[in-house]
Amino acid sequence: MLGKLIKYDMKALNRFLIIIHGFLILSALAGRFFLTNRIQFTEFNDTTTLMLSLAFMLYFLIVAGVVFGTEMIIAVKFYKNLFSSEGYLTRTLPVTPGQHLLSKTIAATIWCIIDIALVLLSMWIVIMTPSVTDAYNTNKAEVLKQLGITGNTTPALLIAAIILLVIIGAVSSVIMIYASIAMGQLFSNHRILGAVVSYFIITTVISIFSLLVMTLTGFFADYLPIATQNGTLDFNFAEYMIYLCKITAALSIVTSVILYIFTYYILRKKTNLQ
Repeated sequence: MLGKLIKYDMKALNRFLIIIHGFLILSALAGRFFLTNRIQFTEFNDTTTLMLSLAFMLYFLIVAGVVFGTEMIIAVKFYKNLFSSEGYLTRTLPVTPGQHLLSKTIAATIWCIIDIALVLLSMWIVIMTPSVTDAYNTNKAEVLKQLGITGNTTPALLIAAIILLVIIGAVSSVIMIYASIAMGQLFSNHRILGAVVSYFIITTVISIFSLLVMTLTGFFADYLPIATQNGTLDFNFAEYMIYLCKITAALSIVTSVILYIFTYYILRKKTNLQ
């Protein structure tokens, strides 16, 4: 039954998310074909710089809109399916609240990962033109050295750490959205507004807690850029990213477990459909 639920939830999300992500990729292809692919490093002037600035501003607005739209669609589908009048029909199914929550979490997480992957793909399409690729290949050793990707810290290790963080972050993001909607059900009126307020409360508390943990573990003292006497920055990007992945993953797992249990409890004990 769980497999059927996941298939249904994926289908409900696909109808909207395929469209907006298709628009994202088409926008990236248009930007590559009409702009970035036609520019060479030796041809920069004020007009070119202005065009690039406006184009990248528009592109990043599109990216932000797609990411925000993905989260909004996930939130709306969760709310409508479980907490609106549609919830009466949902609850007639021979499925437990826990199965509903797990199914929707899996489906939404899959789409969050797809969202991140397609955003990165669109960035690659726009940015990695032949001139950029040639410049990177020519200076590859120096670029890797400046990023601190040497010795035991290989590109594969860094990429693996980032992929793991993306997966954990996707799960955490979905659970945070669901927990906010569940917390909104504790309000007697204006539950959608309550869910929005709850989201900001949860993110603020998690941010403060994360800042406290990073301070106590010496993150800011050991890994942030420090100006040296000759005016350069002493900063190892690879070590910074790996440490950030570790601490972010640990915090995300802890908060996700707590919020998931809270959401499950609300679904079991405190649901009052309107």
